[in-house]
Amino acid sequence: MAQLKMYWLDGTPIKHYDLPEGYSIVNYKSEEDKIGWLDCCRNGLVGDDAGVGAFDGCMFGRRGLDVYNDVFFIDYNGEHVGTVTAFVHAEDGMGDMHMVGIRTDFRGKGLSKYLTEIMLTHLAGKVKVIELTTDDWRKPAVKGYVNGGFLPVEYDTGMEERWQALIDELGIDSLQMLNDDATPYKMLYRHKD
Repeated sequence: MAQLKMYWLDGTPIKHYDLPEGYSIVNYKSEEDKIGWLDCCRNGLVGDDAGVGAFDGCMFGRRGLDVYNDVFFIDYNGEHVGTVTAFVHAEDGMGDMHMVGIRTDFRGKGLSKYLTEIMLTHLAGKVKVIELTTDDWRKPAVKGYVNGGFLPVEYDTGMEERWQALIDELGIDSLQMLNDDATPYKMLYRHKD
């Protein structure tokens, strides 16, 4: 089954947040950062037994991605606890929100909104559209992306029905759905009980 796709359109307001005390934002600096990245991504993005080769496989070979400028971490007291990658596709000029992960022991602390802000701030003004893909079962992530201004995309069979189910389950009153070319497709409305 195809992943869900979402777009953020240039000009959408970016919500800004102040990091709580003890947290900071840093970029990828060296091979040592791959271990922290794995710790953030092992809970669903890469296997629990994944090694540093998983980082290489997820990052290298993506045209336009520069790990030193495009891979970000949220640190807590110097340890990587969240990560997001944000880069511009060399082939089509679209932005990409890639490999968003939060270390298991830091989930539920609201860090995803900071990762989204980091990515949007990095790419806003450089691209007209930022794309991400996700899964139906990542409900907290989907809700966070919607709160960050991302809109669902109709691009494959069954997408409208899957998005309707998510909107109903997450209690989102309405949401504009886009075509794959980022033009409006239709409004989706939550079914009231």
